[in-house]
Amino acid sequence: MLEHLLGLPGRKLVHSVGTPVGGTVRPDPAQLTLLGETIEYLQAPWASDHLSFNQTPEFATGFFLPPRQTVAGVETVTTSIRDLQDALPAPIAVETGVNYLRPRADELPDGEFVTRVVETADCGLLLDLHNVFSNALNGRQPLSEFLEQLPLERVWEIHLAGGMELDGFWLDAHSGAIPDPLYLVCEDLVPRLPSLGAIVFEIFPSFVPEVGLELVEEQLERLRALWALRGESHPPERARTALRLAVDPPGTASPELWERALGKLVTGQPAGDPCGEQLSEDPGVRIVEGLIHEFRASLIVGVLRLTSRLIMLALGPEAFRTILADYWSKVAPQMYGSLEADAFAEYLARIDLRIPHLAKVLEFEQAVAATLADDRTRIVHFDFEPIPLLRALAEGRLPEAPPDPGDFEIELTADDPAGVGGLELDEEMQEAFPFH
Repeated sequence: MLEHLLGLPGRKLVHSVGTPVGGTVRPDPAQLTLLGETIEYLQAPWASDHLSFNQTPEFATGFFLPPRQTVAGVETVTTSIRDLQDALPAPIAVETGVNYLRPRADELPDGEFVTRVVETADCGLLLDLHNVFSNALNGRQPLSEFLEQLPLERVWEIHLAGGMELDGFWLDAHSGAIPDPLYLVCEDLVPRLPSLGAIVFEIFPSFVPEVGLELVEEQLERLRALWALRGESHPPERARTALRLAVDPPGTASPELWERALGKLVTGQPAGDPCGEQLSEDPGVRIVEGLIHEFRASLIVGVLRLTSRLIMLALGPEAFRTILADYWSKVAPQMYGSLEADAFAEYLARIDLRIPHLAKVLEFEQAVAATLADDRTRIVHFDFEPIPLLRALAEGRLPEAPPDPGDFEIELTADDPAGVGGLELDEEMQEAFPFH
């Protein structure tokens, strides 16, 4: 895949999701090694990751969460950025995140927090304007006020996307066209960004069949029009905002307490401390908890496509959702799709659904995932002819007749194990999991 990407025209950027800088947990050294190798291989002029966190010292959260926006939070994030910069062979930019929580009296305003971070860490800024747009619509800092506080000369990259409404919140769903009001903001902003090197349109692949490639093409044309505006004017000298706080007031919850409390709440655990009790009353917590469930479901379905289809076809989509809800209540989120799939496989073994051939289909898909991960050839044995069943599941249906008994095996190789790498979600599964 990397060789294919390198051969495509145009410069390449590396945008990581595995080394976020918004928390106290440091990245796995193996992750840093892989990220550094990828940056060098693709000759990326800079790399970026999120001004968010997705791990606590005890567990993963399964979702990017907002950092602690305090003076101590700035220090924590700055340390993380500097550690990341020291480990990687290219300059670092950090991405402005989405935050579904209500503004708090004990935190810095969003724009001031971001500004303090990038100026203290001396790094670039990936300005995800749809994230900031979503934050403003959901009651956080107004977009114009946020932009006024930023050091515009540090903006190296812009991300734009579409979203959707859910339960009174505007979601950063990457689901369609750039909202027109946001595009108008960009038309005014882009000429004032002297260091801008990229504008990116984001859309999740699962939404492309719904909106059509024509819409994607239209959005790219709009980005080209924005790109043509670069350098038309220079940013005015920014009036330096007086620092609201030099130190945090006594009793302010630390970044570590914040991460544990918020992480527990959005993963369905009781927080059990004053910070958590305050956060538990925030309606944004429930929204994030629901998004985490959808994201975990998408990881499971993405790795265990045939297993998920077999359960849905045998028991129905609602029963599958009930099974997932029970799984979420018993198993904490995992960092990667392969780990989430393995944990779900262990859970299925414990509850024993008694669906014919489920265990063998699950064994087959786990072997596929393992072969894709380590390039080792594997053989899966069956006591029935497997191809009719696997083909039917790939087509989104149950086989018309029970499979013939016998002694069969499938050899999985790293090129494309059993030809299952290209399976797509059928319409029923797309409807069941709209946030894939």
